[in-house]
Amino acid sequence: MEREFTNVVLLFFCYSLIGWLWETVYCSLKAKHFVYRGFLLGPITPIYGFGVVGVLYLIEPYQQNLVLLFVLALLLVTVLEYLTSFLLEKIFHLSLWDYKDVPLNINGRVAVPVSIFWGLACVFIVRVLNPYLMNLITEWQQRFGIFLPMILLMITSFDLGFTLANLASLRQAINKMNLTIQDKKEQLSSDFGELKVAAEERLQNRQWLTELKEQPEWRKQLPKLNFQERRFLNGFPNMKSKDIIGPLAEIRQLAKELRKK
Repeated sequence: MEREFTNVVLLFFCYSLIGWLWETVYCSLKAKHFVYRGFLLGPITPIYGFGVVGVLYLIEPYQQNLVLLFVLALLLVTVLEYLTSFLLEKIFHLSLWDYKDVPLNINGRVAVPVSIFWGLACVFIVRVLNPYLMNLITEWQQRFGIFLPMILLMITSFDLGFTLANLASLRQAINKMNLTIQDKKEQLSSDFGELKVAAEERLQNRQWLTELKEQPEWRKQLPKLNFQERRFLNGFPNMKSKDIIGPLAEIRQLAKELRKK
């Protein structure tokens, strides 16, 4: 029982780390600058750990059949991805990814091409990567016993609590910044009166930010984001929030300006 517990926990953390590395490299190359991905502060992305461990244990009896392995893995990871997106939106009012521009998507939460990729990745993991990783985990188990998984779980528990606290404060901060931006936009629109074209051009050119810069007192009214809050805000370029009226790009620009002295 202890050995199986250790295997499951270490597999979870290994694949969470691999998933974090994959997303960080992919998103950094796509953005052409380093992007610190992940929901938690630590270098792990738990959805990958849950997904792969689920494939390894829940559909173990069918892993000898490549087609069945691919189909069941595809279905499992798709359900997990959809459920994760749904819960994030319902609990935190946030959407961290959006597949609406991808063909054959379901509510922007999952998409057939993406699910096919995950299914193929799971086949590679089960047939090629996992046997090598299990040898490594066996060595860790012999050397550290149950202490290594327990330490990792404790660290991750603190990380989760810290992340949830920062996520709550981030929601309050971006809501306040959003209200400030919208108020300034409305003020600019009313100042121009019927000159709607000129007003729209100034709004599109972020004239609202210039106007705020000219008012020193605005900095005192808005919160400064800490590292975790900035990382979360900048690490998910497709993030959306039901609480925000305007684009999050404006929130990011304002947060960047608030960091300046």
